[in-house]
Amino acid sequence: MKHETFTPPTYKEGLEADAVCRQCGSVNPEGTLICKICGNNLRDQRLLRMQADQILDADVTSNDRSVFLVRALPVLGILLILWLGLNVGRMTSMLTSADNTPNEGDTIEVDPGVFWSGPASAAYDAMFRNLSATLPTETDAENAKVNVLPSGALKAGDYVLFERLGTASRYAGAATVTMDGAIWRYNASLIGGAEIRGEASLMEGVLVSQWEQAGALYEGSYMAITGTAEALPDGSIDISGESSHNTQVFRAVAYPYNAR
Repeated sequence: MKHETFTPPTYKEGLEADAVCRQCGSVNPEGTLICKICGNNLRDQRLLRMQADQILDADVTSNDRSVFLVRALPVLGILLILWLGLNVGRMTSMLTSADNTPNEGDTIEVDPGVFWSGPASAAYDAMFRNLSATLPTETDAENAKVNVLPSGALKAGDYVLFERLGTASRYAGAATVTMDGAIWRYNASLIGGAEIRGEASLMEGVLVSQWEQAGALYEGSYMAITGTAEALPDGSIDISGESSHNTQVFRAVAYPYNAR
């Protein structure tokens, strides 16, 4: 089975975020992870700002090429990446883009295929069969989105996924989530045939999947993924994630659909 080796992002302790949103200029309460006005991810914004400052301090700024600084937090999450809520075009791009090639320094080795062949694969197979048997239509998904009830809590159950497209969104697939003690397991089926399997843990109110905790399968290829999922007061779940094959951060929103 193929093992992937790559350099994971460097993370700081805690899930800190900026207060002032660079996207809309709003000042949010200290500790706010998502801008209350425009939905910008203030935690990712802070990470980007810190990375940019480090590059300036090291005086390695380049004028000849664009430096893409987006590297997700040590994370993925509930539905992820479910969360990821990718449509087939975005997923294809993620899979065929250049890998996160390791540079000098620490690397980690992960085996995303283990979720399809390892000890827990039978449980994920059952989740996938149940999800496929009741896969919601686009109309079902839109109804779930419109009729979502305020909650602010992460729950096991079924979800529909919408990819974020600026201020708009587009139906991207569905996911099912279960709990086994403190471990959350999830399976997502995305439009275009991609499947995501993984587990996550709750950290400071945010559901987190590390690189070794989740994998995606698309057209016979496996990839490692990481990301977060956070429940919002309106009942939706804000999801962000990254794959080992692309430095782009993907954003999605999940809405309960026959949640248990």
